Order: sequence, then structure tokens, then C-alpha cells
Amino acid sequence: MDKEEYHKRIVEYYQATENAYKDSWDLDKSLAIHYGYRDEKVKSFPESLFRMNEVMAETAGITVNDRVLDAGCGVGGSSIFLASKQGCKVTGITLSERQAQQSMQNAKQKGVNTLVDFKVMDYCRTSFTNESFDIIWGCESICYADDKEQFVKEAWRLLKPGGRLIIADGFVTEFENNDYPVIRQWLDGWQVNYLESPVRFNRFMEQAGFVNIGYRDISAYTIHSSKRLLRFYWLASLYVAWKKMVFSNRATEMQLKNIRACKYQYYGMKKGLWQYGLIVGQKTVS
Repeated sequence: MDKEEYHKRIVEYYQATENAYKDSWDLDKSLAIHYGYRDEKVKSFPESLFRMNEVMAETAGITVNDRVLDAGCGVGGSSIFLASKQGCKVTGITLSERQAQQSMQNAKQKGVNTLVDFKVMDYCRTSFTNESFDIIWGCESICYADDKEQFVKEAWRLLKPGGRLIIADGFVTEFENNDYPVIRQWLDGWQVNYLESPVRFNRFMEQAGFVNIGYRDISAYTIHSSKRLLRFYWLASLYVAWKKMVFSNRATEMQLKNIRACKYQYYGMKKGLWQYGLIVGQKTVS
């Protein structure tokens, strides 16, 4: 599949599964399409979604003076969070015109539209000038890059000296695990081409010139979201079967694969084939 077709499939996937995210992830309120971070500060699932943003912001040391690029912004949740909580200016980019419009509408409703803006753009090949941002932020979006190494190089180009790249995402424990059927069926269901391993991603960052690179396996804090997705698989499967029987209304193949992926992501994590990682690095000061 070429790059253009791959990007088209990603856009189609998020539009086709939007209602599923509303049902299972409280998308209208959370504006989040990512796993939650559940620690002692969290008392509910919605809180865990916001906590993930907090942990990423704390890890990257984001301040009111930082200019942030939200690479793969979805419906604007992280951008709006950073503008609301940190008071910083954020530009969110997405492949989807629909998501860019939704993000701007969400920002207006939250009263932060003067601090954020959203554009349709490929985060591996942006039109921004060199050293435009203090922070490059990727919350469960960089897994979709058609070339993860190219994304790292572009992040380096866009960051100011001393700027930070912060990513929370899934990583296979060994790159070869992408070929395991349980991983392949999960990724195909969510329209992800492949996952990087921590070792390879760390090497890409080092080769680009990043320093002070830190990686943490935070799977213990995200396993509750993985289990929630497994429960959604069982409930959604029953609902689809009932709907087909009563209304003769079939789900699309993309929707069915998305539901099945919710099962495989859990089995893959339990087997140790992938982990949820948090990685940060800093562009050297010239």
C-alpha cells in the first residue's frame, strides 16, 4: 500500500469508528482517543485519560512559554488540555479535514480557541519552517507514521535548540513481533502499518541528534485501558450479532476488524509482545 492510500485508510478508519469511540471512550466529553494512565491520583476512567496528558506534560516539562506541535491531534483533546492547563500555544495537525474542523469547534466550546489552531498536514512532511516549536507532542499517534524514522528527523528539524520530543504510544518489544498473528490482526484492525521497538526508536533519536533520551515502559499504568477494550470487544460483538439478527444491518468490515482488534491488543500485551511506552528526548543546544 502506497503512502497516499495508507493515509486515506487512516482517515476512513477514524470516521467509520467515531461512534464506537463515543460509546466506549466517552469521546464527546474526554476528546481522547488514547489509553488512560491509572495511578494513585486517578479515581475513574475519564480521569485516567486526562492523567495521561498530565504525565506527558510533566515528563516534557511544558510551560506557558512553550510553543507545542500536537502531531496527530485527533479531535483536539491534548491540544485543548495543554492550552487550558498549561496556558501554552498549540498547533494541532491531522490527516483528516473532519478532525481539524471538529478540533476547532471543540476548542471554541472550551474557550481556548485563541491559543490553538489546527491544520491538515502529514507530520512526517510538514510545511513549517525550521525550529518552529519548543515541543513536539505525539499521544498515541506516531504509530501511524508511514515511516517512523522520517518522523523523528522531521521532529528534529522543527524543534528549537533545547526543545523536547515527547511520545506516548505502543511499542513492540522486538521489531519481529510485528509479524506475530495476534499483533498483525490488532494493527490491521486499527489501520496501523507497524510498531517500532524501543531499541530502534531510541536509535533513530540518537542518530537524529537527540540527547537526554529517556524511555519508560508504562504498561502497568495503561493495562486498565487494555482490559476495558477487551470488555468492549465482548459487548460490541454481542451487539453486532443482535443488530444483524433483528435488523439485518451488517457492520462494515472495517468496523468488525476494529472490534476484533480490541481483543488482540490485550492478548498481545499479556503475551509480552508489545508494551506501552513513554519516550522523551531533547534537541541539543547549538
